[in-house]
Amino acid sequence: MRPRSAILIGLCVSVITAGSGLAQTRTPYEIVRSIQALHDQMALGSHAAQAAMPGLLRKLAGRLIAAPRSAWRDPRNAHAVVVYILSGGQIRVARTVLESGQCTPLEKQIIEGAVAYLEGDRSRAKSLLGNVDPRSLEAAVGSHVALAQAALLADDNPVQAMSVLDIARVLAPGTLVEDAALRREVFLAEKTENFAKFVFLSGQYLRRFRHSVYADSFRRTFGKATVHMALLGNAGQRTEVAELVDTMNAQEQLPLYLRIARSAIVEGKFGAAKWASGKAVKLAPQNSVEAHRAILYHGAASVLTTDYANGLAELEGLKEKRLPHADSMLQGAAIGVAQDIRTWPRSDQQADIAADQQAAEQNNKPPSPPTSPAQALPAALAATITSSDSTIAQAQQMLVQSGAILEGRMQ
Repeated sequence: MRPRSAILIGLCVSVITAGSGLAQTRTPYEIVRSIQALHDQMALGSHAAQAAMPGLLRKLAGRLIAAPRSAWRDPRNAHAVVVYILSGGQIRVARTVLESGQCTPLEKQIIEGAVAYLEGDRSRAKSLLGNVDPRSLEAAVGSHVALAQAALLADDNPVQAMSVLDIARVLAPGTLVEDAALRREVFLAEKTENFAKFVFLSGQYLRRFRHSVYADSFRRTFGKATVHMALLGNAGQRTEVAELVDTMNAQEQLPLYLRIARSAIVEGKFGAAKWASGKAVKLAPQNSVEAHRAILYHGAASVLTTDYANGLAELEGLKEKRLPHADSMLQGAAIGVAQDIRTWPRSDQQADIAADQQAAEQNNKPPSPPTSPAQALPAALAATITSSDSTIAQAQQMLVQSGAILEGRMQ
């Protein structure tokens, strides 16, 4: 921890210690500002500040309860209590404030709504906080209220929840509140399959809060969301996903691309599987287990798209290599499907196409222009496998079912 950070954290905690004359003369809203100081350090990556927060909140509880009843007539002090409890403070502080009978009706409503939210009474919390405009409040409290409102909306109306999180971010830029709002909104964007917002907000978080104490947790959950969005997207969107993943180091990128590739095979997204496995092949150390897994996924995807010969060579070249048990089984399934493709009968029309292509090659003449994607395969491939869409689809389905069984997704 940097010396300046350590000093600041020490001051935040020591100034609130029992018996401190300074602490006893400070107003509640001034006392609660120390929470923001630690939050700022947490956003910068100080785990010491995170560890100090519970102790600070306990000390603040005593100071706030000891405040004179008249202090709660000031909306700033009442708002400070909302910030305090929504930051993890003790709810008994809010109950003491409410029992004083000194709060204005609006502040009483907000405190009661915050208490209901923290106690899990969603219906009451919605009725109390639902019509409060966070923008009408001081930014510090308004941003916290917006976070609570968004959490109450997320299950039933994720799109509206995202709009409220936008407000929280605008009210508290650069703070731990914006950190939290961005993290929550990224995963709501994934839930609603809003690709553009997922990419934009993820990029914002990875650039601006990459050192936050919550960044590692974000990356883990972000990985799952990225798999989903990569499978959802088209080639252009996968490029945008790659730009996001490129902001991570190689040690973080490799397992993510492997997860995308394997999930893509199980989901039957062979274009995505080939793309992600190609990325993984470049990232994996040579002859490592990860390299073998990447080649496996790339080969499996290749035999079922437009690169049968190379894909089969990749699969067969891994026969003697070490793979995790589930991947070894997937390798066997993929080779079996590839071999089946070789032996499936071709229609007379497909046989004629292959013969024409072979004759053209022998006579050094170009073949007739293809009239369908299936006919666009090179002659060597057409002579080896059936190129009909239905046959490829059948093979793909076989491998999808094999992968799904291995994943435990089918009985």
